[in-house]
Amino acid sequence: MSNGFRSADGGEPAASVVVPAYYSSSTIAACLEGLRRQTFTDFETIVVNSSPEEETGRLVRGRFPAVRFEQSPCRLLPHAARNHGVSLARGRLLVFTDPDCVAAPEWLSLLVAASQRGYGLVAGAMGLHGNSAYERTVHLCKFARWLPGGREGPGTIAPTANALYTREAWEAVGTFRGDSFSSDTLHSWMAAARGFPPWFEPRAVVAHHHDGNMRGFLRERRVRGEDFARIRVVEEKRSRAWALLHLVVLPGIPLLELGRTARWAVGAGWARPMLATGPLQLAANAAWAMGEARTHARYAAKGRV
Repeated sequence: MSNGFRSADGGEPAASVVVPAYYSSSTIAACLEGLRRQTFTDFETIVVNSSPEEETGRLVRGRFPAVRFEQSPCRLLPHAARNHGVSLARGRLLVFTDPDCVAAPEWLSLLVAASQRGYGLVAGAMGLHGNSAYERTVHLCKFARWLPGGREGPGTIAPTANALYTREAWEAVGTFRGDSFSSDTLHSWMAAARGFPPWFEPRAVVAHHHDGNMRGFLRERRVRGEDFARIRVVEEKRSRAWALLHLVVLPGIPLLELGRTARWAVGAGWARPMLATGPLQLAANAAWAMGEARTHARYAAKGRV
């Protein structure tokens, strides 16, 4: 179709793009406009909204009638919303992005081309929409290893803000764990174990918008660190002794992560933003480590998370 979308009655598409939404009315129009401009047009778009408001649905239905809009009656964490979107999808390729991301016109074409070269799980690059110190800090903390300008090749994690699964890969792994924000990390590890390691395609770019403030971001990092540690303890069946050992090394985690970020950032041509935001990143890394420490301390003391 000329507008870049396949409607629900337009036949089976090659790809299904799933977008989870939650109070996303301020950003989702730009996201869908980006999808409408894709050079690869054989796809459908499914938006799964779980916020109890009408504006998002009214906007999507009014301006993007070919998009399938699903309103959940209850709050869904992003990965649970993605699972629901996949249950409705008809494409043989399953593509994920977020409502605060805007895809470059060649984005989907490049992801699909990578899948045609034999990669069952493809991660694209995360560009930045915005230029403030806060936005650069958030972006480098979250997406340093997926910056545009990085090197194409094998990776370890495919973030669901920019990822493609073939049906074969998806069915080999199963659905995302819906109760965790770290489920894309776990899912990527499981995919690799089943023969579908993530492949990084740095030319397939979406630009991510980061709102909020530093105080809120530090709280988010602490919560996400706690969640990540919980996933590791449960899914990797870690012992209480392992948790105690992790507590011992946790003070060094913020500097270790800063060093990793610097390596990825410099390699992608982001040396200057890396230097300018280093202290803020270190604070965010410390918040993450504190979250991990809370989970590990609880598990070491009580044997449960």
